[in-house]
Amino acid sequence: MTEKAKKIHIELKSGESGISSFAGLWPIAELYRMSGLPEVIDRDIGARTSRGFRDSEHILSLILLHLSGGSAADHLPFLKEKLSFEKLGISVPSPSALRKWLNEFHNGDEDGKRGMGKAFIPEENGYLKGLGTVVSRLFAFAVTEEPREHITLDQDATFIETEERGANWNYKGEKSYQALNTYCPQYDLVAGTRYGDGNVPPGWKQQEELERILESLPEEVKGVSLRSDSAGYQTDLLTWCTEGKHGRFGYIPVGISCPVGKEFKKAVRAVPEEDWKPLCRAERNGTTGGETNSVHPVQEWAEVVYVPTNLGRKKHGRDYRFLAVRERWDGLLSPQKDRQEERKTESEAEAEAEAVAYPGDQLYFTEAIRLLEEEVPGVKKLHLLDLGGRVYKTFGIVTNIEDGADGGIFGYGQGDPMDGEKIIRWQRKRSGKAEEIHHILKDELGGGHVPSKRFGANAAWWTIAVLALNLHNLMKRRLLPEDYGKSRPKTIRFLLYTMVGKIVTHGRRTVLKIWTGDRGGTLFASVMKRLELLQSMPD
Repeated sequence: MTEKAKKIHIELKSGESGISSFAGLWPIAELYRMSGLPEVIDRDIGARTSRGFRDSEHILSLILLHLSGGSAADHLPFLKEKLSFEKLGISVPSPSALRKWLNEFHNGDEDGKRGMGKAFIPEENGYLKGLGTVVSRLFAFAVTEEPREHITLDQDATFIETEERGANWNYKGEKSYQALNTYCPQYDLVAGTRYGDGNVPPGWKQQEELERILESLPEEVKGVSLRSDSAGYQTDLLTWCTEGKHGRFGYIPVGISCPVGKEFKKAVRAVPEEDWKPLCRAERNGTTGGETNSVHPVQEWAEVVYVPTNLGRKKHGRDYRFLAVRERWDGLLSPQKDRQEERKTESEAEAEAEAVAYPGDQLYFTEAIRLLEEEVPGVKKLHLLDLGGRVYKTFGIVTNIEDGADGGIFGYGQGDPMDGEKIIRWQRKRSGKAEEIHHILKDELGGGHVPSKRFGANAAWWTIAVLALNLHNLMKRRLLPEDYGKSRPKTIRFLLYTMVGKIVTHGRRTVLKIWTGDRGGTLFASVMKRLELLQSMPD
């Protein structure tokens, strides 16, 4: 017989409990204070000084909103109730007060210059420029805490889709805004961000944004490297970096994806088969050549002789190098033929490749590729190319890094010489992390929300989401145990931010009680102990 369920008695109490369901956010508030951000914000922004909530209070409230899982101004009352930090000196504004404050960042004089068919980003007013300075100052604080002489900067743009009427259409046919982020992997922080309309080309004025970032770097940084997708494949940017035209940093090593056009494909076809070197290998099961498993290259690379006209007029500095990566594509094979391919020995596969490598097959493959690119979505971006009777996905990289350069500044051992393979591997580290940063900002934080029809208000909202991510990553790097190094905000939200605490008052003392036996309690205690060792931001 099923045991009768025990009756649970509910007891309702009048008044407030003093319990916070987001007590684990307190270390973020303390890190915010100890980093010196409130003073920097109130001094460098100045949108609110003598009336209402201060700029620093608005920004801290939004940072806590992003990290708690909120994604809109209307979620602030819920944050206020669940946080219960007012007794600890943290006030949360109302949604209407926040919206009014965000509107201060909008430069209405620039509205008439925006629109479809125009590559234009509105000039920031003084408040929005000040907010950008705050991002730079937090990055400088991280560098001061853990100095490095050479850092890498990854530049990558992302669309922020919206139905807001103030947005423009991007090249994908979606209404959106756009953000160009400059991320530093050594510190796991965004060094700067630029907000723009969706119709603006992703790499538009990328050099200008890079120069702005470089000017904001603290003096501890002596050198920088640049990585970018093909949006950064621009003559002016490449020349500026390679010829060392920046007064402070001089020559800037680059690794940038390049377009795989007709002339680049022609140069790839001219590479002798023996010049292709393995980049990634994989095991093939079965008996091959007398062995249980064989190892075959999944991707190969080669340096190609390619001198585009727009880069052939360099006056001085290092030479440009173009590296190609090819990966065999089996998209045209049926499942049955796939199984046949797996059963072939290595010698049989090589013999087959030689047998089909004649001009008639090349014409067939070329026409088949053309039809696929026209009819199948997504195939064109694979840059399919027929080489030796096989079809390959093809990718290209341009770099100004010479063989033999010290690999220490690129994440390899000090004195370890660079070569083409290491350059490709270094450049590739950008893409996966860039997508991760975009996903976190837009989906795990509230950056994907567009709160207003006013461009400047949306730019401020996005920039504060970046600040929230940076504070989270700074805490993760400096205050959490090493095991949490790869944890995203949603993970730390579950493990730490949502732990319960009780706020009590004893005379003139206000106490936030945390129980170490509760989930996250020991972690909370460890974070607070490490927090005491941090130094404040320098003036």
